[in-house]
Amino acid sequence: MSQFNDTLKKVNNVVIDFLRKYWFYFAIAAVVILAVVARIPLYTKRSGDFNSFLQPWYQQAYDNAKAFLANGEGDYTPTYMYFLVMISWFRVKPDSSAYLYTLKTISVLFEFGSAFLIFWMFKFIFKKNDALTLLAVFLALFVPQILLNSAFWGQCDSIFTFFIVLSLFLIFKKQPLWSAVAFGVSFAFKLQSIFFLPVLVLLWLNKKYRFWYFLLIPVVYIVLMIPAMICGRSFISCISVYGSQTGEYSILSLNAPTIYAYVYKSMVTNESVVKELVPAAIVIGITSILVLCVFLFLTQKDIQSEDIIKISYLLALFSPFMLPKMHDRYFYLAEVLGILYLIINPKKWYIPALSIAGSFSGYNVYLFNTYYLEDRNINLMIGATLILAALILLGYDIFKGKTPSWKNIEENKNMA
Repeated sequence: MSQFNDTLKKVNNVVIDFLRKYWFYFAIAAVVILAVVARIPLYTKRSGDFNSFLQPWYQQAYDNAKAFLANGEGDYTPTYMYFLVMISWFRVKPDSSAYLYTLKTISVLFEFGSAFLIFWMFKFIFKKNDALTLLAVFLALFVPQILLNSAFWGQCDSIFTFFIVLSLFLIFKKQPLWSAVAFGVSFAFKLQSIFFLPVLVLLWLNKKYRFWYFLLIPVVYIVLMIPAMICGRSFISCISVYGSQTGEYSILSLNAPTIYAYVYKSMVTNESVVKELVPAAIVIGITSILVLCVFLFLTQKDIQSEDIIKISYLLALFSPFMLPKMHDRYFYLAEVLGILYLIINPKKWYIPALSIAGSFSGYNVYLFNTYYLEDRNINLMIGATLILAALILLGYDIFKGKTPSWKNIEENKNMA
């Protein structure tokens, strides 16, 4: 009996030691499993966007995939439309749940891909402790907007965001050429990826990027258009998708908590006036982003990996906040980059908390028809105010103690 107890005690100690040694990986596995389980009941939702766009587009791909790519149906780039064509190869019925689930799964896989890159980034590159790395993975899969965007809404913002995160990951791995390629792929999926471009320019000014890498971005875009052009779509049509997108709506905000949320009520009641203001709003938005970029170029000297995360987050938050015609989902990239910011700067957790709470005001309007304080106008104003507060605090964190000077650019150019 004594020998049995000793054996049992040894086994118990071995199990405890094993769990202590590998608890982190078990916890990561548990988070991933919970994330999968949490998404399953969301899959049945057929959003208005799915019914109005994604299903009719797929019907055309199902009927004639080659003609679908040749005619340039829909307002997305061919890169995303290839997924619809690939689903049609398996003859999945357009009105079936199988199509709905397959389409959502594609976007969800990219969410998990981003979570994996974030895990690897903080575990093996930044070498953060296990608790912070676990928190990063949890947030990357459970921030409300991330949880809802693909599995519930059926959107594809996770795809271009994955390639932005990959681009960052490759920068930290000191592989700038492949970082440019990853950014090019992201740009081939969504125009919003352009919010990250100033980061690459800043890296070039800091001698961490070669100028010719920028040429890879259009090259990658064009290469990804080749299958559509083989099917018969013209080159001009392929490269003018984003021009067509920007001309689709003549409204200052599409349920987005931007600076224009403060005049949302006027937008609704004075639609004709708003249309006339949109061009001026575009100029103001682009100018404000350029001013911010110049300020960054003049103040940021010898930037390090954590600086890159902070600046990326600032640009991803500031750009959609200042631009007109922004949709409710266009802060998605900022939500993901906000997680990275939180992990490198956990004491300032309230900044990404403010921006996530603010951007959610666009989701609750479209998806659930609910509002903060039961008023659509006030809802977006509250969201915009929360994001503005996050921007002010984030800007202070980045620029405090730094004086803009042309010497910074000159010194950066002289660095080896």
